[in-house]
Amino acid sequence: MRIAITCCLGLYLSAAATGEDLFRASFDASGTEPPLVHAWGDKPTVTVNAVEPGVGLNGTAAAHLKATYPDPVQNKLSYWAYSLRDPVPLVPQLETISFQVKTNVPVSIKVGIAPFGFIYHGPGVGASEQWQQVTLPNAYESLKNWCTKGQADPDQAAVGSIIVAVADSAGVTADVIVDDIVFAGAQGARQAMDGAVLERRIKRVKVAAISLVWEEGQRTLANTLAALDEAGKLGADLACLPQECVEQPAEPIPGPSSTAIAQKAAEYKMYVVGNLLEKDGEKTYVTSFLCDREGKIAGVYRKSHRLPCEADIALGDDLPTFSTDFGCIGMKIGTDHFFPEIDRVLRSRGASLVVWSTKPFAFRDENYFAQALKGRAMQNGLHLIVAQYAGKQGYGGYADRFSWTASWPLGRAQVYAPDGHTLADSGHDGGVALAAIPRARLGGRSGDGGYATTGTFALITATEPLPAPPKRDGKRVIKAAAIECEGNFDRLIAKLDECGKQGCDIACLWEYVWYNTDEEVEKNKERNRGYLARLAEAAKRNNMYVVIAGELERGFNESILFDRQGTEIGRYTKILQTTSKDSKYYREGDRVGVFDLDFGRICTKICNDVNGPDIDRVAALHQVDLLLLHTQDGGPYSENIRTREMHRCIDCGYYLLRAGSQGTETDHRSYIMDPWGMVLAGSQLWVDNAPLIATLNLNNRPQYYEWPDAVRQAGDMPDPVKRGIPEEDSLKMYGRFNRPVAKGDLRATILQNRRPELYRPRGKK
Repeated sequence: MRIAITCCLGLYLSAAATGEDLFRASFDASGTEPPLVHAWGDKPTVTVNAVEPGVGLNGTAAAHLKATYPDPVQNKLSYWAYSLRDPVPLVPQLETISFQVKTNVPVSIKVGIAPFGFIYHGPGVGASEQWQQVTLPNAYESLKNWCTKGQADPDQAAVGSIIVAVADSAGVTADVIVDDIVFAGAQGARQAMDGAVLERRIKRVKVAAISLVWEEGQRTLANTLAALDEAGKLGADLACLPQECVEQPAEPIPGPSSTAIAQKAAEYKMYVVGNLLEKDGEKTYVTSFLCDREGKIAGVYRKSHRLPCEADIALGDDLPTFSTDFGCIGMKIGTDHFFPEIDRVLRSRGASLVVWSTKPFAFRDENYFAQALKGRAMQNGLHLIVAQYAGKQGYGGYADRFSWTASWPLGRAQVYAPDGHTLADSGHDGGVALAAIPRARLGGRSGDGGYATTGTFALITATEPLPAPPKRDGKRVIKAAAIECEGNFDRLIAKLDECGKQGCDIACLWEYVWYNTDEEVEKNKERNRGYLARLAEAAKRNNMYVVIAGELERGFNESILFDRQGTEIGRYTKILQTTSKDSKYYREGDRVGVFDLDFGRICTKICNDVNGPDIDRVAALHQVDLLLLHTQDGGPYSENIRTREMHRCIDCGYYLLRAGSQGTETDHRSYIMDPWGMVLAGSQLWVDNAPLIATLNLNNRPQYYEWPDAVRQAGDMPDPVKRGIPEEDSLKMYGRFNRPVAKGDLRATILQNRRPELYRPRGKK
């Protein structure tokens, strides 16, 4: 709960006749959350961080921080942030930012500037038992110049937080009271503020994703420039071209084609992301380049990942992001798509928008790629711009609505929102998909983030390859069951026996129970041990693995595995615990729950673990066959849940057993899903469901496809016409005659071509 403030965004008029308060936080009501949040620097032991009555100016309430610093200290400084519920836009009428303080150590004012993450360093005061005012004078000019110095647009800047910087030293207890955080402005400031707020709320950034035609003779510079003319005349702020948008030999960048594309950017005062084969010395790269509104090439990204069929191209060694006047963007190219770590890294490096420039793959399945894209947009909070090719109208099935995707590509340009919804779509005919994105939803600045190199998920950045799962000569076609929320233990045992009658090899049970107090844990511990014993007996009786989760025995959430003989073979402790940290039983998992069974490898996770996508990536690195999700997950909403699970099945390559409960939405169910994101079995709505059972061939997995060498030698478009199929044999243009060749397991191929050194924060080896 946010503490009360007496004004926000200029809605409070001060008593002074000569000016106006744009914002005032006077801490005159208490809240449940600490008013100041440690944001950086030395970490003390905090004894007080609350709004206290009677300690402020004139005996009012104020924010009180009391903290003892360790010996030794490293930074001799710590930041304590007060975050504004609504950031205050910078307007020229903003004159001063200040707060009142009573302190026994020196403090200074610092200002957090959104959305860029800048911190402006203001003046301070020394220790005093009397109230002092810490003031940043000439606030607008100071903050404006700070943004300009950081190459950020001050017209898009806002004050997001006020930081009380506390000078500390070893063993000292800082005692700081803060009151009346005030933004003061000249007369008319409120009107300017209201205008700025409205302007920012309605401002849109127009993004044009371009789909060119993938047909011999169509990928010309003239057609590319014509598409940019269309985007420019539509008022695009950013136009995005597909991979190798001009069919030509590699050229330097800048070079003739990239220069012509950049000139279109200057003509329409828009950013353009182009993509060409780049020649640099003896090496050939596939390179995306960002042209700014003045027609300068502001940055390049060289394709950083490849699959075996792309051995003839060189790779870049960075995942850069680029600042623009509407926010930070990232870029990826073609088969980069198969490496979901890229999206996460670009997001951690400040990107709010990622442009994927691509061309047709040998394996052409629009649903397979679209579901992954929607999920990644949602998971990473990204706008995804897809610039890909359309096929020739009327050929390959377009005219009669059939999609012979092994012939001409089935592609389109699209713009996805961070909730996974489609904002714009060119359709299969190609053209421009134009989306108007609220400017306030973009932002960020280029940074150096990445995956953690230590801790629970350090495997994601480890360069040492994991050994492949053990080869199994035995059973790989199994029957798997997911049993939806069954609180009656007798009925649960009966459902397990039904699974046994149908020959199931493994049963995934839901997240059985959790408790609100330690007393409940202790009261039910012996009963639950009896339940576990009955589960073990059922596993042995039915010769199948049984896995259940919940706060069943030790007071924290864990999953427990029983083998076919009823022997407990392992436990997984939930990583993202929802058990109260106040509980004496609290424990947080520090490893992903991967286990080898006689038919394959599984991973188990529980409920809130779904908010840790790194768990799934580690599961993928271990090449698990089955992911078991035990949950009472009721949110955020069922479409989100299914999009999330579909894209993770696709990106991580596992079968999913989701044993959950039902909500109020009609598609909130339990289900079994395959690595293509297809539901193989699902529960019925609002009934006592029998176990969901599906036969799974664990060797039936997505494959990595290549065109045969003879086809690849025919050129960049290995399609029937290019191969000279005669008119009388035209039926062979269709999919069953024109298929690429499977070259092995797709996930294993992807894992062999990851580049984990690129996923680390920059500067860390």
